[in-house]
Amino acid sequence: MTSNEGKKRVVIEILGEEYIIRSSTSSEHVQEVGRYVDRLMNELREKYPAMSIQKIAILASLNLASDLLSLRKQGNKQGKGKRRKR
Repeated sequence: MTSNEGKKRVVIEILGEEYIIRSSTSSEHVQEVGRYVDRLMNELREKYPAMSIQKIAILASLNLASDLLSLRKQGNKQGKGKRRKR
């Protein structure tokens, strides 16, 4: 069980549905994340109009996870080149 102490409630909208998010990060950040996900899912819905919302959500999650893993790999490669000599 997690504590809601210090967490703010932020309402975001994705594909016309409202979601209440509890987060300790700034409201602006949560709103920005919500807008990003909404934009991505809308793009996918336009590209694949016959696809269910559930499959659009999974495809969006896969796209976001792929982007995140790519960024992490880039960061690891850059970090290895900057090791300090002892």
